[in-house]
Amino acid sequence: MPIDADGLAALLPPLEDAPGPELTGAGTADGLRFTGAALTGDATAARFLECVLDDCDLGGVGFDRSRFASCLLTGVRATAWSLMDATLLDVVVEGGRLGAVTAHGCEATRVRLGRLRADYVGLRNATLVDVTVAGCTIGELDLAGAQLRDVRLVDCTIGSLVLEEASCRSVDLRGAEVTRLDGVAGLRGCTIDGAQLVGWAPGMAAELGITVG
Repeated sequence: MPIDADGLAALLPPLEDAPGPELTGAGTADGLRFTGAALTGDATAARFLECVLDDCDLGGVGFDRSRFASCLLTGVRATAWSLMDATLLDVVVEGGRLGAVTAHGCEATRVRLGRLRADYVGLRNATLVDVTVAGCTIGELDLAGAQLRDVRLVDCTIGSLVLEEASCRSVDLRGAEVTRLDGVAGLRGCTIDGAQLVGWAPGMAAELGITVG
């Protein structure tokens, strides 16, 4: 199971305050705490090792191809946050408000998203292993073409869930209230409850070419 915010915080070493809000492409932040900062600069291919980002605005920085390891992000915000081809290992994102998160092709292992509000989370062609999404409200969760293993949605509200060409293994969707589902075939390898089955039955019938009269 992915670690929670309190558990991860307890494992982190004593942290130093970050020298400032500016980040450098391909740079390394190791054992730093960023607090209440509107981050600037460039974090493309940067590394964040055992860091805390608390109450930070991430919208002014690109994080494509970045790497987060043993990091805690709390109360973060951004109109748009790009994590294309990023790598997340032992990461907790707790609370916060995001507009569009674009993380196509990213690799996330032992990650928890908790109490997060986002309009769009794009994880096309991503690889997710041992990931929990809990207490989140997401307008659209796009998992098209993603590889999912040991993924759990708990007490979540999802406006649109896209599973087209997704590959799922031990994916538990029972804790998600999903208004619209695209890609019924992507449910193979998922666990759903009876209410979800009834709600998604028309879409399943349509995809299978079944006419219900």
